[in-house]
Amino acid sequence: MHITLTKKTEGAQKTDMKYSIFALLLISQTIFAASPVWLVESNGNRLFLAGTIHILRASDYPLPGAFDKAYKQSQILSFETDIGESASPAFQQRLLQALTLKQGQSFRNFISAKTYAKLDAAFKSNNLDINQFSRFKPPMVALTLTLIELKKLGASGHGVDQSYFQKAQQDNKKTLALEGLQQQIDFIANMGKGQEDLMMQQTLEDISTLNAQFSSMVNGWRKGDLKQLQEILVDPMQKDFETLYQELLVKRNLNWLPQIHQYLKTPATEMVLVGSAHLVGEDGLIKHLTSAGYKVTQLN
Repeated sequence: MHITLTKKTEGAQKTDMKYSIFALLLISQTIFAASPVWLVESNGNRLFLAGTIHILRASDYPLPGAFDKAYKQSQILSFETDIGESASPAFQQRLLQALTLKQGQSFRNFISAKTYAKLDAAFKSNNLDINQFSRFKPPMVALTLTLIELKKLGASGHGVDQSYFQKAQQDNKKTLALEGLQQQIDFIANMGKGQEDLMMQQTLEDISTLNAQFSSMVNGWRKGDLKQLQEILVDPMQKDFETLYQELLVKRNLNWLPQIHQYLKTPATEMVLVGSAHLVGEDGLIKHLTSAGYKVTQLN
């Protein structure tokens, strides 16, 4: 999926970029209601729709009990993408190629001297040489810095989705994917296109407050606060960054719905695990499914 970052107003630019790299890592992984799992029923068929967090700390386990409750009653698990294949060397090579600049280009050409100096300092503080990243696109640089900071917090990337994918493999449960890996690659590679300097500035700001920000998101998700997710993440994105909102949430939700409808026509019970932001708001999956006439019940 290709994302073009658009400027709505001069004053909104900085706000817009808050939903760039950090959004990629956390937007689909944040806060949700009392239990982030719903039961969806239609004519005797059913599935569980679970809002996930993709990056967690060891201290964030065990997960809310509703996940295990849904998992035990499901024969099939469906994820945003093919988690097993995304860990393969072939996929990693494709992603690396997509994040590599064309011959003759340099990361430094996309950002201001002031921003570059700040990034250089950030890399040095982590005993890294920014010149090692000169041939990579800005999203690669931003992701690297963000992942370094998350690792310091103990967030390894082993989140809800990976945990249940591994469970499914161990229990020989069938797994499905709602979208292809190439769509994920395209989104990452084109993040911040046209606003690279602003993206890097926002990344630097995000990592400076990452500890408190990450903890707040995880705490909100655990206690469950649907209104908080809507107000903190979805509403500001929809207001100030319409293009990203459409590409990251609206279009993907619409693309996934036919498959979800199909699941509800089979006697098997599926557990559909997607980033939590995909479930909320007027364009969220819960609203779509409720409007379609399905019975949607939140688990305790």
